[in-house]
Amino acid sequence: MKDANGSRFELLLGEPDWGRCRAPAADGSLRPLAAIWSDEDEAESLVFEPESQSLTLAPRVARFRAAPTDTPADAARRLGAASDAFGNVYWIAQGGARIEVLARDGLVPALHSLAEDAPEAAGEGDFAPLTAPVARTRVLRGLAVTAQHHLVAGVLPERDATGTLVTAGGLRVYDLLAGGPPLPVRWPRHWPFEPFAIASRPGGGVAVLDRTHARVWLLDRRLGMHAVFPVEAADASQPDDFTGEDDRTPAAPAPRQPWFALVVDAAGGGDPVALAVLRDHSVLVLDGEGADGFALLSFYEAGALRARLSTRCILDVLDADEREGFVLRGHDAALAVVADDQPERIVVASHEGNQCFAFDLVEEDDGTLRLKPVRSFLPMRRFAGKGLVRRRPDGPVAMPEDTGLLYDGAGVWLPLVRERRPRYAPTGEFETPVFDSGEPACTWHRVVVDGCIPPGSQVRIATRASDLALELPDQPYRSEPLPVLRPDGSELPWLQDGPTVRTDAAHGRGAWELLLQRARGRYLQLHVVVDSADELATPRLFALRAWSPRFSYARRYLPAVYREDEASFDFLERFLANFEGMFTALEDRIAAAAALFDVRTAPAETLDWLAGWLGLVLDPAVSPDRKRELIRFAVPLFRYRGTTQGLRLVTELVLSDCVRPEDFALPQRSQQQPRGVRIVERFLARRLPRALLGETVVDAPRRVQPGDRWSVQEGPEGLDRRFRAALADEGFEDADSQAFAPVPPPDATVAAAWQRFCAAQLGAVPQLAEALRARWAATVTALPEADRHGLGPELPRDWPANANAQALWRRFVTQGLPRDLRRWLARWQAFLARRYGRIDAYARAWAANWPAFDLVPAPAVLPRAQHALADWALFETRLEPMAAAAHRFLVLVPTSGPLERAEVLAGRMDWARRVVALEKPAHTVFDVGPYWALFRTGFARLGLDTLLGEGSRAPSLAPQLVVAQGQVGASRIAFGKQSDGDRLVLAC
Repeated sequence: MKDANGSRFELLLGEPDWGRCRAPAADGSLRPLAAIWSDEDEAESLVFEPESQSLTLAPRVARFRAAPTDTPADAARRLGAASDAFGNVYWIAQGGARIEVLARDGLVPALHSLAEDAPEAAGEGDFAPLTAPVARTRVLRGLAVTAQHHLVAGVLPERDATGTLVTAGGLRVYDLLAGGPPLPVRWPRHWPFEPFAIASRPGGGVAVLDRTHARVWLLDRRLGMHAVFPVEAADASQPDDFTGEDDRTPAAPAPRQPWFALVVDAAGGGDPVALAVLRDHSVLVLDGEGADGFALLSFYEAGALRARLSTRCILDVLDADEREGFVLRGHDAALAVVADDQPERIVVASHEGNQCFAFDLVEEDDGTLRLKPVRSFLPMRRFAGKGLVRRRPDGPVAMPEDTGLLYDGAGVWLPLVRERRPRYAPTGEFETPVFDSGEPACTWHRVVVDGCIPPGSQVRIATRASDLALELPDQPYRSEPLPVLRPDGSELPWLQDGPTVRTDAAHGRGAWELLLQRARGRYLQLHVVVDSADELATPRLFALRAWSPRFSYARRYLPAVYREDEASFDFLERFLANFEGMFTALEDRIAAAAALFDVRTAPAETLDWLAGWLGLVLDPAVSPDRKRELIRFAVPLFRYRGTTQGLRLVTELVLSDCVRPEDFALPQRSQQQPRGVRIVERFLARRLPRALLGETVVDAPRRVQPGDRWSVQEGPEGLDRRFRAALADEGFEDADSQAFAPVPPPDATVAAAWQRFCAAQLGAVPQLAEALRARWAATVTALPEADRHGLGPELPRDWPANANAQALWRRFVTQGLPRDLRRWLARWQAFLARRYGRIDAYARAWAANWPAFDLVPAPAVLPRAQHALADWALFETRLEPMAAAAHRFLVLVPTSGPLERAEVLAGRMDWARRVVALEKPAHTVFDVGPYWALFRTGFARLGLDTLLGEGSRAPSLAPQLVVAQGQVGASRIAFGKQSDGDRLVLAC
């Protein structure tokens, strides 16, 4: 890329380019930044931030020190907490005797007791024991909500004063959808079970941590035992070990125990305090303190220990002055909500009760696991110690700072979010790759840094240059002046006020420019030092450009006398280079002016101005990319504006996500694929019933009798015969004397039967001749008696012989008809003109004498000639119905049916309606409706949305009908019973 004076630049942009820069490592050697970032043993001072795509100083995690009055988190209060899919939070309170619930979005906590209540006192006259039973409230420990909306609580075993087991531990299951009393699940007595923590499993089921006996139990979605080890046939033949609470049947011999034990060895792992289940169903167990004093994370897969990782790596991202004496002991652990393509993020709550630390679980290429500490500052305020709750098990978080977790602080449940108050490394330095100008003895011009340098921070640059690449490492670095913020933005016209370099002088954001002083040589290398003023803010480097060669005003425009003194010339060249930088920017804009008129490169704010050149008025809600497509293809759209192809393309351009340039190569064949926007013209749509077309109307084949409708081949006699038979079927006495005519009979009762006959046998009711006859009769009646010579109320069959009658008929046809009737008659006359071409050919076919087509009336008597009868039938039964609907059409917009939200569908419908209203012909009328772009015969969309079977016609796929919003035929009436897994849920 060159500017107006021929200068080029070397560019550093993006993580791969910044990763090629070299920085001092821990051993003092220079290593690429990419290698330092990938080495977990290196403490980097510079990092690449993916969110802003910039190089910054490495953030350090600060310690949130508790106030003197704060108390550490109480481990005895962490009895269990969980959240359901609807945002309700549950936790065990009152020492394990009560489950409290905080309703979602509740201003006041809604507390509901889920413990066993005391039995009601017996009423007067009832039989009752002398001593009322005492209510037994079991102690609960551990809580989780499954994917099937079951709340599972652990029940601790009961022992007497001597320590003898009275009642074994177990579980209590609450149905959050159907309600009702809890379902108790007793544990086999010969299997020691004392629940400490419970975690839900992906897809259903729970994992239970028994801290006392160092075991983890896995239950499936039906809360049945999930065998980690294979159960042999002999074990499977044993009686069921799970019994009801009142069943005192002696337990059978224990089968092989389907659990795995937590390994306790010298490396630690003897203090399990929390557990979680990862996406791959492996189990994570948190030990509060390992052998090194830090919390320990153990990962079990298929019953075997896969990895045991210490959280000591948090020291790598902790402030240097905070590392001494710091120990992270775990109080609780939970999985943060991250995208499916991101590694699992584990959040560990410190025993101090005022801060959480996050770790990413990274799997190396060889399959080993390692913890990568996350540079997130996660403070907690007045953490009571009830634990961490994952409040959004299904779905992304609202903000990038949100972890998707809740903690109990100050008596309420608060979101655990990342505070944007990190501390950064005080300084960082790196060397750029060697830049090659390709010209010996090149004078390097300037360096431009796109980024943000906050007030007080600095970016210092030193340079070294040489004509030989081998000699460059031996050259010393020479300091250059500090870069200065350009007031007019980037030096490149297309980056002026761009999204990454928008000038903001108050915060130091924009393009920072440095004029190189004495960097001469083919090769150039930069040494960049990034300093933070107070370690609370960091410079952010988006891009770096090194320009060469310098365009010398002194050499090009001044006499040679100015170059005689080397020192003076050097000062003069650098002095004029300041003006050259300003003028070159203006020259670049002038040279790049053509980019303003190219729709592909024009700035977004100029698109409306550019569209005005073509007479386009762009909707402000249209995205810039769509505006560019509209302007680019404005010529073919204008050429076919108002046509079906033009309407479909312009609607596709606004609504569709995939519009190809070849789609605008008009004209094209009709749309073949069942996708995209469809234009249905009403005159092409079927108007007749399927039975009248001879098609089957039932699923089973049936015999179709020929001759159900009258055809032209039967002639006028056949039509008369059918008409008489129809009148006879309806009970008219004089049916045999009736003959069919294109106008209704005078009798109203017979006229109604005539209309029904026309609809059934012709598919249309002729109306043109009757409208002309009524108008002609009124015209004749209004004439004086002397002027009615030879004229009657019936339409003339031939050209009148009387001159006065000829003049009257000509005046009647041209001036005496209403506008709509005149157009109607003109369609009939134009049809005859196109069909015969010459009036004499018409006269021979119709046996009628008329001087011109524009004087021919519609026949009021059924034509007897074969050609004349065919003309009349074609016009009345085909052309007229098409002409009546020729100005009406329907726009069908694809939708995913029940997967489409109502507000999104309404927005798309409104978009299509607005676009078509602007582009349609003025005389047309249209409507907009959706259709389902799902499985259709002959076509299939392969992917996650492929449907087989009934496809979009399946009633279960239709969304519920919403009054004033739903589409008739594309929705269903909601029913009050639906199935969820193994249960029937009654809707309110």
